[in-house]
Amino acid sequence: QCGAKAANLGEIRAKLSQTLVPDGFCIPFAAYYQFMQKAGINAAYLKRLEASFEGDGAKRRAGLLALQEKIRSQPLDHALVRRVVKQWQEQLGGKGVFARSSSNSEDLPNFSGAGLYTTVPNVTTAKALEEAIKTGWASVFNYEAYEARRVLNLPLDAVKMSVFVQMAVNPDSAGVLVTANPFDKTDKNNSYIAAKRGLGTRVVEGRKVAEQVLYNHRLSTIRVISRSTEKTALQFDGKGGVVEIALEGRQRVLSDDRVIRLASLGKDIQAVFGESAQDIEWAVTPEGTIFILQARPYLR
Repeated sequence: QCGAKAANLGEIRAKLSQTLVPDGFCIPFAAYYQFMQKAGINAAYLKRLEASFEGDGAKRRAGLLALQEKIRSQPLDHALVRRVVKQWQEQLGGKGVFARSSSNSEDLPNFSGAGLYTTVPNVTTAKALEEAIKTGWASVFNYEAYEARRVLNLPLDAVKMSVFVQMAVNPDSAGVLVTANPFDKTDKNNSYIAAKRGLGTRVVEGRKVAEQVLYNHRLSTIRVISRSTEKTALQFDGKGGVVEIALEGRQRVLSDDRVIRLASLGKDIQAVFGESAQDIEWAVTPEGTIFILQARPYLR
């Protein structure tokens, strides 16, 4: 009903009681389907659209942008808005949340879909949450997402999108953890961690060089691959959204203790999913609390 992203976090939350996953709730595929039907964007419409720009990349991009604008311009069902806002206020205290995309075409054993769909950070008002839901739904038609699915022969009408409304964590550092060595398929002893101060968006999207380390579980050693040299970080804006701030002080992102804790937690999460290597997004608060934000099968 809500995609693998939300489902996997539910598994971790249920089976690893000491592991912190920010609280949240889902707006399921059914709401997306009903919205699209009401907007006239049904299977027949999508098939005609897809046929109209086949073989022309520029036309595809323009057509997808127009479709996204059509989605964002449609009003949400009033009853849905009331339910979502009520749950946000009662369950999450009306505090800042991430409106996260969670589709049926990502975090799968044969296709990660990492970075293809849109998440809206630090949503702080009911109106912004309403718009963020439509942004998440419209991201089904992101050009990069469409092109990736086209390689797999996934038609437009096969994709469904949920929005996962999750309590926001404003971290001291964040990034990704892989419970394998991405540089050596034969290595069974190391976990890989990429980290950055502030929000980890740029690390996840691969847009910036992160601090990178390998932790050897057998020898309990840490090997530094690179240090982050960035002078800025993304943090929450008090008015909602994010703001870029200048960094001062320490250059090192992760202490040895945090590397060890993250690597150990990664192995616990891997065990939940049958020992297959996992690609995990995490965040650490200034107080040192680790939150798990996503876990999916690691695809080399």
